[in-house]
Amino acid sequence: MHRFASELLIAVFAFTSTNIDDLLLLSSLFIDSELRAGSVVIGQFVGMSLLVLMSIFAAHLMVSIPPAWIRLLGLVPLCLGILRFVKILGRRLAKPVATLKESEFVGRAQLRISRVKSGTALATVLTLANGGDNLSVYVPLFAVQRAFVPLYVAVFGIMTVLWCFLAYLLTNHDLFRDKLKGCARILGPCILIAIGIKVFSI
Repeated sequence: MHRFASELLIAVFAFTSTNIDDLLLLSSLFIDSELRAGSVVIGQFVGMSLLVLMSIFAAHLMVSIPPAWIRLLGLVPLCLGILRFVKILGRRLAKPVATLKESEFVGRAQLRISRVKSGTALATVLTLANGGDNLSVYVPLFAVQRAFVPLYVAVFGIMTVLWCFLAYLLTNHDLFRDKLKGCARILGPCILIAIGIKVFSI
């Protein structure tokens, strides 16, 4: 029982220590008006599942993932953050144009579907790109404590739910919501660029 409790604490600490910045990433995605909260949550679960599967596979083969490969993942949030800054600058410089009405025939349905797909894909890719810390911790942990891998996976799943809830609560709390949404256009790209730089420094 004592061993189980200690391994449970290790799993909680391993997840928390490698996903602090992921909480900021999730918050920036939740305050993005172009993304649906449900698609962000799905993308987060898909991304975390892939990171765990990669870690289990690497631990089973007793191989380490080269740091250079992990650093390359930093290109994704870095480039995306820069592109978003360019998009914001382009909108400010562009002349206002008349807004076209969407066709009620398929316009709204297609827009919702595209948002769900793009939101899920974006959250998945960014979770993977921000997973350098996860891989560097999970692989040796799984390799040394193979008997407790199912426990780790279960804890990581529960913690992912908690992380999504905390990020959503943060972005929808009366104290923070208006302030965060007011600076969402700038805050989002800044977080992405910061994550990209952090991954490069691994």
